[in-house]
Amino acid sequence: MKMLLTIAWRNVWRSRGRSLVVIGSIVVGIWALIAMLGFMNGFTISYVNGAIRYEISHIQIHHPKFQDDYDIHYFIPDGFEVAEKISDKPGIKAVSPRSVVDGMISSPRKASGVRIMGIIPDAEKRVTRHDSLIVEGDYFTGDLRNPVVLGKELAEELKVGLGDKVVLTFQDMDRNLVAGAFRVEGLLETTSPAINKARSYVQIEDLNRILGTSDDIHEIALLADNPDQVPALRSELESMLPEMDAESWQTIAPELELFLSMTDSMLWVLIGIIMIALVFGIINTMLMAVLERFRELGMLMAIGMNRMRIFLMIVIETLFLSLVGGPLGVLAGLLTIHWLGIHGIDLSAYSEGLKEFGYSNILYPFVENKTYVIAAVGVVITAILGALYPAFKAIRLNPTEALHTV
Repeated sequence: MKMLLTIAWRNVWRSRGRSLVVIGSIVVGIWALIAMLGFMNGFTISYVNGAIRYEISHIQIHHPKFQDDYDIHYFIPDGFEVAEKISDKPGIKAVSPRSVVDGMISSPRKASGVRIMGIIPDAEKRVTRHDSLIVEGDYFTGDLRNPVVLGKELAEELKVGLGDKVVLTFQDMDRNLVAGAFRVEGLLETTSPAINKARSYVQIEDLNRILGTSDDIHEIALLADNPDQVPALRSELESMLPEMDAESWQTIAPELELFLSMTDSMLWVLIGIIMIALVFGIINTMLMAVLERFRELGMLMAIGMNRMRIFLMIVIETLFLSLVGGPLGVLAGLLTIHWLGIHGIDLSAYSEGLKEFGYSNILYPFVENKTYVIAAVGVVITAILGALYPAFKAIRLNPTEALHTV
């Protein structure tokens, strides 16, 4: 076996040019695979984390019938006390109680449908971080009476600016049509079109006063310390609040779960395409090497080397090439993802299009550690598959005919 390994290693470097081409193609293929996986993971993480961090949170608690049509009469009794109890649970990072009403928002020039979110500003900014997304004005500083924060696109549609008055109209707890005047204190811009175009935020005490309630809320949003613990936390909350529904982000926004599964499918298709291209590249190069060495292989057979050893020699040569190119490709991919993961990729030139689909302007590629292992193992498997046809071609040689090959 040692002799076979020595011969195979020498054969690899007898034709340096061809070997370097194969190694280079393996390096580029693995680097491209890791880079593409990093970019796609970056887009996926940006989209999902943006939806969780700036809109839906990890878990939401509602009355079981509330989300059917957002009827304000399906509330969480003693909601503030419930929220306080939840905030004391281990594993909970932040909790925000909310009142939620669908209604109309109008300015002197225009009116539009809107979802009105009554929030406690200090609690809400620990869950959604909307305070960091204010592009004009302030986030509930207390300087205005009845302040409201609007999505920037909604404000543009209503043709209002900072300090302008808007009127929110909706039904109160007695199903009477009521209205309240609010002053625009801030404009925010998120990666969510729904928030930018049809969402307004007011202080929960201002909204509840007009609704005709004080301690009843419709929604409790919370963030977990560890996203992996969300399923366990959800089960604990359902046991703690049997009359309410505790829903994780996968249930609240099933389109995110669908998006993740579709992305995973696309990644496997991408991996398959790159690996197939690599296989054909290896087959082509090794087949050329076998055809050029017909006479040599015939001589080896003539002096007693059996067909199995010839087969193994061709496979080992290919493995040597992959064992040189594979680690270099993985290293190149790792360094690329590490650097881009720190500095990001500025996509602000495409900000308008990205914003429509809920993506951030800065992309941070990300690859899990296991992906590098999968890539390395994939190279070895690809090399073996790519070596099979040339190796079979070699062992089908007739030694007598091969010795007469010029």
